[in-house]
Amino acid sequence: MKRLHIIYILALAFVPFSLTAENTFEAVVSEILSNNPTLAARRASVEAESLNLKAENNLSDPEVEFEHQWGAHEVGNKWSVSVSQSFDWPGVYRSRAKVSTAQSQAIRLLYLAEESDMRLRVQSTLADYIAARNQLALATEISDNLTLIADKIALAYEHGEATILDRRKIDFERIDAANKADAARSLVESLKYELLTLNGGKYISLDGLNDFPAIAFKSEEYYLDRHEVSDPALLAETYLTEAARQSVSAASRNALPGFSLGYIHNVELGDHFNGLKVGLTLPIFSNRHRKAAAVEEARARAISADQTALTVHNRVLADYAKARVLANRLSEYDSLFPDGRTSDYLELLRKSYEGGQMSLIVYLYEINYYTEARSRLIDLKLEQTTTLLSLSRFD
Repeated sequence: MKRLHIIYILALAFVPFSLTAENTFEAVVSEILSNNPTLAARRASVEAESLNLKAENNLSDPEVEFEHQWGAHEVGNKWSVSVSQSFDWPGVYRSRAKVSTAQSQAIRLLYLAEESDMRLRVQSTLADYIAARNQLALATEISDNLTLIADKIALAYEHGEATILDRRKIDFERIDAANKADAARSLVESLKYELLTLNGGKYISLDGLNDFPAIAFKSEEYYLDRHEVSDPALLAETYLTEAARQSVSAASRNALPGFSLGYIHNVELGDHFNGLKVGLTLPIFSNRHRKAAAVEEARARAISADQTALTVHNRVLADYAKARVLANRLSEYDSLFPDGRTSDYLELLRKSYEGGQMSLIVYLYEINYYTEARSRLIDLKLEQTTTLLSLSRFD
């Protein structure tokens, strides 16, 4: 954390604070994803895994043998050299190639699924950051208001127009409000460093992110269809199932004989001999139980694909139901908090108190009630945003 703090401070010295017009919510997300070290490492791993799959379907290496024998006395020596190549039944390579192709596609799709998860994580963290900034703004607003009232009560106390109890009460509330503002500020900084870590330690300007992104709420059928046809985790399961099915075919073909073909050159008693040698491999023992294992693996993959599809389907339904409830809840706040806030409400409370229309106790109660309502609104907006981000992740 200390190292990240130093990086962040150094970056601030060279980067302007203002956001450009392009630095929208999604632009920040895209920048973080491009710099994210976890995804960079996974991309390299995916490429390595794909190359390893191709290497598994190569021909075996040629074998070169040399033999020299010493004869007794006048018999002389003899030697030979041979080169041979072994290979499986031709159909085995085609089956393995189909398995490799399906597995390679699945690996790349699984990476895209990880990238999608990381995108949602970054989006959710940004939404948390925006919510924290809104909570900080609210806490600062309340703290400033109570500080103003506390100063006036202190002045009134000096002139004998307020009691010591009033002064103590407002000081308690003022200190508590200041503590809440400090806690909110600490959360903002913590989330800023979390985003900095996700961005690979590189500075990224976040000062313009004050409002939640506007995300359209669409129909249940739309979300179900989008996830069904676009979720890379589901598509990966399809390819993994196909790879398992092709593995059954490859296991069956592995039961066919393998061959070896070679060239031999012998020298004996001064005479040179050239010839060919042909070998036959009968997989009587090495292929035992492989087909049965491949069949069970294919069955397991089919079950896993169905389970993944069910999980995604139910997740979408749950998110949609939650988003619909949140939309109804938030609509109830529209008349109370136009545009998510009412800057004049605290002013009205303060004027009512100063005009003698309410006591200090009532005023503090109203302040707390107002704060809870505004804070709850921010929490609801955050919950709605993260839910809609999950639903819209493949738009």
